[in-house]
Amino acid sequence: MKVQIENTGPFEKKIFFEIPREVVSQEVESTYKSLNRNVKLKGFRPGKVPRSILERYYKAQVESEVITKLIEDSYGKAVEENNLFPVAPPAVLDRAFEPGKDFTYTVTVEVKPEIAVEGYLGLEVEKPAVTVTDEEVEARLKALQETHAQIKPLEADRPVQEKDLVVVDFEGSLGGKPLEDWKVKDHLVEVGSQTLVGGLDRQLVGLPLRQNRDLRLALPDDYPRKELAGKEIAVRVQVKELKEKILPALDDEFAKEVGDFQNLPELKDRLRKNLEEQKEAQATQAAREKLLDLLREKHSFGIPKSLIERQAENIMARTEMRLARQGVKLDAANLDNQKLRESLMPAAEKEVRGTLILEKVAEKEKITVSDEEMNQKLEQLAVQLNQRVEQVKNYYQKKDRLEDLRAMMREEKTLDFLLGRAKIKEGGSPPEEGK
Repeated sequence: MKVQIENTGPFEKKIFFEIPREVVSQEVESTYKSLNRNVKLKGFRPGKVPRSILERYYKAQVESEVITKLIEDSYGKAVEENNLFPVAPPAVLDRAFEPGKDFTYTVTVEVKPEIAVEGYLGLEVEKPAVTVTDEEVEARLKALQETHAQIKPLEADRPVQEKDLVVVDFEGSLGGKPLEDWKVKDHLVEVGSQTLVGGLDRQLVGLPLRQNRDLRLALPDDYPRKELAGKEIAVRVQVKELKEKILPALDDEFAKEVGDFQNLPELKDRLRKNLEEQKEAQATQAAREKLLDLLREKHSFGIPKSLIERQAENIMARTEMRLARQGVKLDAANLDNQKLRESLMPAAEKEVRGTLILEKVAEKEKITVSDEEMNQKLEQLAVQLNQRVEQVKNYYQKKDRLEDLRAMMREEKTLDFLLGRAKIKEGGSPPEEGK
């Protein structure tokens, strides 16, 4: 096989192929033999159909299969032997196929840019200082107390008050027409907590029990459903029950109940340690991001548009998943997908640039991810997702994403390698809890 590669642009290669007639003939013969074993034609036993009959009915199909096979095999071999890194499928420009003759074809393909990385060791990176205050520990303890509160019916027949827990039904409408997703029954909410859209829970103050009331509600300008954003809707509400929250006492018994702790001070120590570990992880991630920003600033190079577009699609997929966890569908939000994709291009370009730099650093420093490290990561994911390791591994295999996971781990490992050799300067704003 003859292969000739020509540079036609900063990220584009044109590859000329010439495959000998002997190889072409062998592939044609092999395809016809396979067809003969499987084809069913009236009047002939399997494997006994004359070649002339097969050619009469299946010549176009066979030639199409042979061309596809020859291109796949020769293109894959050329990419591997010439250390090319395509970022998109090749485009076949022309091909000349005729049985008994050499097969020639030409493709163009976008490849990763050839970049050189330097000056990536010993960078000065600011890492936020990690401090945990007594107030933060008390807030975490209070949150834990809230999660262990008991909720009981409140034997009272009075209007709703601020801080009450209520069970409420409500139904929204616009112009007299019911709104989709605005019919809710038996919803438990704390009055005044501002957890219902448009501050609906604040309007519950003063309402009587078990009576329908009609309210007006102004939806926010950033409401996910574009056709409703900023509009005023009608909401029919009924407060069905009053409930009260009974908080457990913060004492040694509470500490024993929530975990393997001997007393309340021991529980507080664990909460403080958890906060420190969380903030340290956040500070390390902030330092990683600053380090990566420095590397981007130091390395300027062009990037194939197809890479950036693909990354924009990945960001859109992540956004869709995040909205789905919040109960919002991207389609229901009536967003202009094209405009959204275009708005994501700068962020996508930034992510791709960082990935290419880290790939090159990992290559130079011989940083790899072993199978053992992959298995450990899969075990961690299984614990986080509360699934068996086999389930998690099967998911990544079915989605053909095991190598994506390995690449992500390699990036993280490379960043940690660079951070370990950076000049760390502690300072800046400490990470906020929960961020």
